Amino acid sequence: MSDLDSDAKKTIAAVVPCYHGSLGNATEIMYLDNGSLLVPRTVKTVLRNTAREFAIDLKAAREKYRKLLNCGRSAPIPLNAQVLLIPLKMRQVVSKNDSSRGYINCFAIKDVKEEGSSTCHVILRDGRTVKCLHSIKNIKQHISNCHFAHQRLSGPPETDRRIALDYLNCPATKSDIAILLKEIREIRGNM
Repeated sequence: MSDLDSDAKKTIAAVVPCYHGSLGNATEIMYLDNGSLLVPRTVKTVLRNTAREFAIDLKAAREKYRKLLNCGRSAPIPLNAQVLLIPLKMRQVVSKNDSSRGYINCFAIKDVKEEGSSTCHVILRDGRTVKCLHSIKNIKQHISNCHFAHQRLSGPPETDRRIALDYLNCPATKSDIAILLKEIREIRGNM
């Protein structure tokens, strides 16, 4: 079992791209219990492997959230009920194939502090901070979108709820009663 497999059970707080002296382009996976893991892989690879551990189809999840939120590349990625990852720009790239985007769990965010006009520090529930190259308004919009999407997709669809309420508020018709009477006769006949 690899490090990623054993750590998949922990709640992910953030997936941060970083440059490491001996590893080069790496990824730091931060967990809510103050633990973290440095992986010598790109964020894209780590995200793909993590999604596989959670049995999530990344392409389908992104497509669903893009349509729901009417957004482009910044669609959140759900892994489970406790992890909804927001894609955020976290660093300036050095070479062509490096990723500038990382991911922060929407439910792990405690606060957001503005550092400049286009830089913020996202404070996690365990006190650690993650630097993001976005305005505070932009990050708060991402958080709001995540909560909206989570609320919308965790409950029953509106159309199903409306149909059920319409059905329950209508009086029984003669045909409804006839169907029930027929079913009661069939049940009595089978006894």
